[in-house]
Amino acid sequence: MPTINSSLIGANLTSSDATALFALGTVADATDGGRYQYVAATSTLVTGELVIINPTGTVQALLTAYLTGGSLGQRIAVAQGLINQDEFGWVATEGQNLYVLCTGTVTALASGGVAFSANSGRLQNAGAVSVSSTAYGIWLTTSASVATASVARATLTFPRSVHVLA
Repeated sequence: MPTINSSLIGANLTSSDATALFALGTVADATDGGRYQYVAATSTLVTGELVIINPTGTVQALLTAYLTGGSLGQRIAVAQGLINQDEFGWVATEGQNLYVLCTGTVTALASGGVAFSANSGRLQNAGAVSVSSTAYGIWLTTSASVATASVARATLTFPRSVHVLA
């Protein structure tokens, strides 16, 4: 796990706190070249769950419904540890070897890419999506191959999506 190379004493990238230790929106650079943002969770987030960062610094699990309308300008990130509801923690906005939550079998470096699942905060193979919500800037580097939620490793480079209405 990377550590923070910014001067943020007491920052822990994988745990949450009931009291805010930093200003919401604080950005930290990590030793592996990753970037993390300090947020407040509006619901409990598990390791690897994809989230939307709201302009206020709160986060919620990413749903495909958020990829249209007013949510288009919001940042996408991924929790790297448990963040309890109404607590504060760090989410990864960029980095390598990060945990991501997947639904079903998702192949590493899939030629068709990955997409956001209708299940909250998860990825799946792009070809298996019922709506067009391809995830750009996310590359799975390990495969997930179970029927239920599983965690794979990925590289994130400013993740974003494209949602085409049918």
